[in-house]
Amino acid sequence: MKLKKILSVAILSSLSCGLILGLGKTMEANANSDEFYIEKVDNMPEDFIKGADISTLIAQEQSGVKYYNESNQEEDLFTILSENGVNYARIRIWNDPYNAEGQGYGAGNCDVDKAIEMGKRATSAGMKVLIDFHYSDFWADPGRQLVPKAWKGYSVTEKADALYAFTKDSLEKIIAAGVDVGMVQVGNETTGSGICGESGNGRYDLFKAGSRAIREVDPNILIALHFTNPDRTSTILNYARDLKNNNIDYDVFATSYYAFWHGSLENLTYVLKTVSDTYGKKTMVAETSYAYTLEDGDGQKNVVNSVSQTTTGGYAASVQGQADSLRDVMDATVKAGENALGVFYWEPAWTPVGPRDRDVNMPIWEKFGSGWASTAAIGYDTAVNESNYGGSEWDNQALFDFNGKALDSLKVFKYADQGLGTVPKEESLLKNGSFENSDLSDYSISQSYVTRKADTPKSGNYALHFWNKTAVDYLVEQSIDLQPGTYRFSLAMQGDETGASEDIFAYVNIGEDTLGKSNPLQLTGLSEWKEGKVEFTLTEPTIVKVGLSVKADAGAWGTTDDWKLVEIEAPEIVEVDSIKLNVNSLNILKVNKSINLSPQVLPETATDKTITYTCDKEGIVQIDSNGTLTAKKAGTVKVTASSINGKTESFTVRVTK
Repeated sequence: MKLKKILSVAILSSLSCGLILGLGKTMEANANSDEFYIEKVDNMPEDFIKGADISTLIAQEQSGVKYYNESNQEEDLFTILSENGVNYARIRIWNDPYNAEGQGYGAGNCDVDKAIEMGKRATSAGMKVLIDFHYSDFWADPGRQLVPKAWKGYSVTEKADALYAFTKDSLEKIIAAGVDVGMVQVGNETTGSGICGESGNGRYDLFKAGSRAIREVDPNILIALHFTNPDRTSTILNYARDLKNNNIDYDVFATSYYAFWHGSLENLTYVLKTVSDTYGKKTMVAETSYAYTLEDGDGQKNVVNSVSQTTTGGYAASVQGQADSLRDVMDATVKAGENALGVFYWEPAWTPVGPRDRDVNMPIWEKFGSGWASTAAIGYDTAVNESNYGGSEWDNQALFDFNGKALDSLKVFKYADQGLGTVPKEESLLKNGSFENSDLSDYSISQSYVTRKADTPKSGNYALHFWNKTAVDYLVEQSIDLQPGTYRFSLAMQGDETGASEDIFAYVNIGEDTLGKSNPLQLTGLSEWKEGKVEFTLTEPTIVKVGLSVKADAGAWGTTDDWKLVEIEAPEIVEVDSIKLNVNSLNILKVNKSINLSPQVLPETATDKTITYTCDKEGIVQIDSNGTLTAKKAGTVKVTASSINGKTESFTVRVTK
């Protein structure tokens, strides 16, 4: 997919005083455009799940949020989603997301009653419903699986009994209310931290208890187990193996996939297909999302806020980039085979409740639970503290703009199976990039065992093949003279038997100096295609060499195909005007005491928000990567914060014993 307005990654470092603090880089969001397109996903089943997690909806509506269709007419969210092809709603449930005074923990205050209310509305809109039991009073994810307050101190057996009863009672209540439940999750992202506080073998007793409750309520409901980090291939496949070894009764193996965290789409397909082929389970992506802008809408710092993250993700922070990401996740899921059920987009309607002002919005978040966490959660969830509770943190990944109007990217649910608009064709600057021409003189190939063959091409009839009975070590490259601009070089590769010495990557060189190289390509089998990608910027006419480096064990084999070099849109540069710090001109601290500088670069749309701290005396204070200044020894020091373009802000710290 076409990557627009991508910038290079800032490298962060931490020093005693002289810290480089990367606050991220931003760009303007692309508005809905006449040039918008959706590339068709081939072979998508008619019953493919095109789902959305709308768990914060009631809290959003209570906060005054409204939603508008493509014509800017106010409509019920479920109507807008249904009209755009969404056929499944995912709704999370927390056991008791309230403190002793009855204040909600936030993020929708997602209890059973709210699930019923949203589930009924989804059913009325023609959607089926996935109930996502977290078995916690608040967030359950890889970092924490907190036991509900009422179950604290329970043994594994007692937890299993309580989990069984809660699942069965809740599900019976939901179904009796008229909700069309098609699937139920037993836990949420139950990876290293387990489920409900059980990370050892006790987790399997809890899986069994939840599964048994669901089967007893309705044997036709699909039972899903939800994991994450498909990029950790062996780890996630071991989860599937362990479920089999512990005789867990379930139907669907689900994973989260976020492009900025979870590796390549090819690997996602490999994981889903391997689970399906090995264990006969249905598979799906239970959560995905992508940013359509790097701007913030409510004054609460967003999870995805820098170009380094979207560079990793592989798509621009734009409406088109967001659509491309969702479309490509659907495509990768479909490619996993006939057991692939579908994809859920996570919280597409978690938009701002007010202006871009944290102080203005805070009372709303606190009252209705429409932010990611309220002060009520402090004490229950150790990840919530006085400095980080507050707003959405996801508003720039919604499928609605900051005013609640549907973005073009929402159309992916409706049009992914047929396509929409004209997909721009990328014209490669390389010669013979698909190896269809038998004349390979444009390439430098270092070993004779690398040959052009009609053997497993990705496209066309030919690819560049390798096999060697001894250790594999070769380079293939093509030189090209380029004008100033920003470029992307990509290639595809498949193969296997590479062994422990595997070291495979795409690269771009100027002479013998490396300008950039891709992430390592791990070959996992026949037709399991991996993509190597390098993006780079030239400021003057330059001859570059684009290439492939392969090292592998004896007997390794594979092919490479579809080499492309394309010019991509140059970055928009927004200079820093000023730096704001949360400090006085003179600050008095005792040794070992700290203050948070809360650095802010203005304007918020500045391209490079990197801040460098320097001190006129060494060793008196230390500043970490979060902008926290700690007093180390007595003395007085002047600290200066500098932006990449020379804007500065200074203050003095006097440290006493």
